[in-house]
Amino acid sequence: MSAAGSTEEGFVIGTAAPEPTSGAERVRVVHLPTQISGLDIVVPYALVAEISEVMLPEGGSQLGRQDAAEVVWRGQRIVLVSLEAMFQGTVPTIGQRVRCAVLYGTNPDMALPYYAVLLSGVPRSEEWTADRLQQETRVEGELWQLTAQVDDRRVAVPDIRQLESRVDEMRLRLQREVPNLA
Repeated sequence: MSAAGSTEEGFVIGTAAPEPTSGAERVRVVHLPTQISGLDIVVPYALVAEISEVMLPEGGSQLGRQDAAEVVWRGQRIVLVSLEAMFQGTVPTIGQRVRCAVLYGTNPDMALPYYAVLLSGVPRSEEWTADRLQQETRVEGELWQLTAQVDDRRVAVPDIRQLESRVDEMRLRLQREVPNLA
C-alpha cells in the first residue's frame, strides 16, 4: 500500500489533530495493528509510504523500551521502532523478518525522511467522517494527540511531531552505540 506524501483532507500532518468537518467531508485513515491493549492506532493515509516486510539485523530480534533497530528498506537505512515499547507496554516477541508501516518523516529539521513502526497484523484503511468520532479527548503534551470512541472501539491519533521527535532520539542513540550507522 502506498500513499502520497501530502496532507489528507481533515488531517494536517504535524501537530494539528483532525479538524471538525461536516458530515459530508471524509478523511482516509490507516489502522496500524499493534499489541497496545484496548487502543487502535490510526494515522492519516497520506503519512504511510508503504506497508512492507523487512529483515532485522543479526541479533536484533528484541526491541527494548528505548531501542530502535536499523533496517534496510528499498535500499536505504531507516529506523524501526515498536509503539508498544514506547508506551511501556508488553514488548512484542518478533522474529528476524517483521512487517512494518514505513511512514514519511514530516519535520524538515530532522534527518528522518522515513521511519518504520512495527506492526502486529495487517493494517487496513477506511474513510471516516467527523460525526463518527464520539467522546473525543485532546491530549496535550502526550504522544496521543487525540483519542476518541469510534463505533465500538477506542482509537488514538498520535501527535506526529512528538512521535518523530522520540524516534529521532532513538535513532541518534542507536548511531552513538553503533557508529558505523551514520
